[in-house]
Amino acid sequence: MRVFWSLLILTAVCCTSGRGAELPQPCAAPIHFRPKTGVLADTIPFFWKGEYHVFYLHGSIGKVPWEHIVSRDLVHWQELPAALLPDGEPNGFDGEHMFTGSVAEKDGTFHIFYTGWNPRNPKGRESICHATSPDLIKWTKHPEDRIDPDGIHYFNGKDRDFRDAYVFYNAAEQQWWMVLCANSLQGGGPGLAVSKDLKTWKQVAALKAPNQECPDLFQIGDTWYLIGGDTYSFSKDLHGEFQKPPVQNVIDRPGVYAGKRMFDGKRHVWSGWVWDTSNLRDGGRAIWGGTQSLPRELYAGPDGQLYQRPVDEVAAVFTRSLFQLAAPREVGAGLALPTPANYMLQCKLRLDPQAALSIVMRRQADGGGGYSFVLRPKSQEAELNGPGFRYNRRCTLDAARPITFQAFVQGTILECFVNDQFAYTCRAYNFPQGSLALSVAGGKAQVLELAIKTHAGDTAATPVVLQSAK
Repeated sequence: MRVFWSLLILTAVCCTSGRGAELPQPCAAPIHFRPKTGVLADTIPFFWKGEYHVFYLHGSIGKVPWEHIVSRDLVHWQELPAALLPDGEPNGFDGEHMFTGSVAEKDGTFHIFYTGWNPRNPKGRESICHATSPDLIKWTKHPEDRIDPDGIHYFNGKDRDFRDAYVFYNAAEQQWWMVLCANSLQGGGPGLAVSKDLKTWKQVAALKAPNQECPDLFQIGDTWYLIGGDTYSFSKDLHGEFQKPPVQNVIDRPGVYAGKRMFDGKRHVWSGWVWDTSNLRDGGRAIWGGTQSLPRELYAGPDGQLYQRPVDEVAAVFTRSLFQLAAPREVGAGLALPTPANYMLQCKLRLDPQAALSIVMRRQADGGGGYSFVLRPKSQEAELNGPGFRYNRRCTLDAARPITFQAFVQGTILECFVNDQFAYTCRAYNFPQGSLALSVAGGKAQVLELAIKTHAGDTAATPVVLQSAK
């Protein structure tokens, strides 16, 4: 029996950490959403009739509700009334926190399946609860539909894990599936329940997959992908063994957590949250919740790999060009550019197979500090590092082809993308501004294209001039 304590621990942190500290300064570019108070935690996306709805857990304000934002362009977000409030009896299922779940639609009615989390409840700390709505705005809870573990397939003790229901219609089996983070008594991973009507649920054997928080199960082509809190696996058969992809099995670890996606009819749009740190400094202790990451498109790569890239709508925000490389240039001893505090960087590079190229954002005047992104084709790795942290992961880098790099340097968040396939995100508290520098070791590197852009409203940023690195 496997017990997951991380949500319990992180919840305690979210209610006690960060208070009294100076909040991160917001960035004017509208590509990240953050509530005016508290933090944005687990996102629950849902697309409906041209609108991107994101429900989210609102942390660091006491008892956790489900908040609700909506957008038509994935850039500008409108805040809507809270969907779910912790308004139950103090010792009841709705008496403490409204935790993660999912949204589904059937015959014109919308359904939320959420986690009622309350350690004071004598019947158990976690249950799956149900609410419905005719319009996605006003929700009615149905306490009579509560689901508890059956004690046969899943542990039904007081300290049970039975949360984060992801509900979708399995067309092949003509029934609804509910995937859960649960303690299986018969082996396997994520819990599973099935239903014909979204009211009566039958609990069945767990999936043969890693068991993580906030599951999200979806299909691209003939392959099923199961995303958890920070990893994913794949399978051709829902009832078969889920496997790790060969390169890496994360979406953006550890920069972003508990991301989920919605399908808008053409693409899978994914979003999670970028951790705050307890002292709002780089390398500090990560706490539960933070700021919404920029939305990304997930798409299938080879051998079960999931690739990602920023949605086009986000890149389209940055229309004001500050610098455009006129012709390809050898990195040589290095090159540097003064940059504004916030910008989007796009570049195309060619590296020797043995070379390691460093792209340093917000480098300080003395040549030190800043945030480095390092490409290493020889070891097939990419790394993002800064004060007190180093995120190093495998990454497909073919030195025989140009490598593209894109970075969104925005406020206290850096989001970097390699070849529109792999993402690396970090907090950037310590250095709010600085220059851009490129250097190479172990071989040669050439910059084929390089552009620095800001959004149209950032009129304070001035065009930059290429310099030799010092």
